[in-house]
Amino acid sequence: MTFKLTPEAQARAQQYEDWSRRKRGEMRALSNENLVATAKFYMSHMAPMQFAPGEPVYDATMWHIILPELMARVTDSVTNPCPSSQ
Repeated sequence: MTFKLTPEAQARAQQYEDWSRRKRGEMRALSNENLVATAKFYMSHMAPMQFAPGEPVYDATMWHIILPELMARVTDSVTNPCPSSQ
């Protein structure tokens, strides 16, 4: 079931999508060392918050941008190891 968003909600959704695209690009452009440092920084400042009783909410940047980028790099390095590491 779909529902029609108000113009304000559509604008907020587009704003979030634009922000998310920019952040993914920023994380993709980081070196492995800087990506790990960024992940460590986010982890050190991140803790679950109680959004509703019993529902933990975590930092969206870490879970939806940084971790997927880290996992993609690890997967790429396993499936396509660079020649110098063999």
